[in-house]
Amino acid sequence: MGNVQLFELINAPASAGALPLAVATGAARWLIWALPPAIVLAWLRADDAGRREWLQMLLAVLIALGIGQVVGFAWPQPRPAALHLGHQFLRHSADPGLPSDHVTVFWSLALASLSRRRHGVLCFLLLALGGLVGWSRVYLGIHFPYDVAAALPVSAAGGALAMALRRPLAPVWDAVLQGYDRLVRAAGGARPPPPGP
Repeated sequence: MGNVQLFELINAPASAGALPLAVATGAARWLIWALPPAIVLAWLRADDAGRREWLQMLLAVLIALGIGQVVGFAWPQPRPAALHLGHQFLRHSADPGLPSDHVTVFWSLALASLSRRRHGVLCFLLLALGGLVGWSRVYLGIHFPYDVAAALPVSAAGGALAMALRRPLAPVWDAVLQGYDRLVRAAGGARPPPPGP
């Protein structure tokens, strides 16, 4: 089945009810904003090894988003509204839609966490949340299904490049963690003890 046919299958009809639209809007617009406080909380609770893993995972996100920008520049794909297709229930800019940045953030975190000893358990939750976000953005008419699907290889590439840079960037992570220690001490705080087994 083609991209347009899949879009028409998933996109909400003009008569969509208020509840499904509210759920989809919450997922499409606001779910991504739950990530920063969750990451900050996880960072504060982690030991040095856990924080190092978070730095690697965040690097994977940045690389994947950068790859996505290159893809969008080299092969710009219009969003459904630009082609006057379907029903749009959420305003969005007219920038290229492939790959979905929102889904890329979730899935690059998910795939990067898969190879991490302390955070591998997050993989399936983040994949599911990314899938929900992707569905919602197609349902609301601001992405095609292939925009969402394209986030997966982009996210995998971001994770693979971050993994390849793990050893070369080890001194950078050391400096970041030392700077964090100094900041905590300057603020008059004490680092929490590492979590128990």
